[in-house]
Amino acid sequence: MLIEQSIAKQYGVIPSKQGDLKYADWAKMVSGLMEDTPLGRIVQIRAETDRDALKRLSPDQKRIRREWQQFRANQMRRDPTSREAWKDQLKALERMFASAFGKRGGG
Repeated sequence: MLIEQSIAKQYGVIPSKQGDLKYADWAKMVSGLMEDTPLGRIVQIRAETDRDALKRLSPDQKRIRREWQQFRANQMRRDPTSREAWKDQLKALERMFASAFGKRGGG
């Protein structure tokens, strides 16, 4: 529902009323959604990391963010491939920092 509302707001078309809408066109519209659409706002709330911005969230926005974090945590617990992917990303990040800043010897 958020996707359809967002496409309607941004592009002025209702996807379900477009009988000949090809998947490629649908995908382009979805990938181009801006943050001022209903879906864009939800994505922005879920992805926010700035502590000051997090403090300014409304109770409803905090609920949306909390539910998303709980969903993701449950996914990680249930899906070992998600945990492994997360570990791989963390290792890649560690390698990037080591490469960028060089390993320093202890002293």
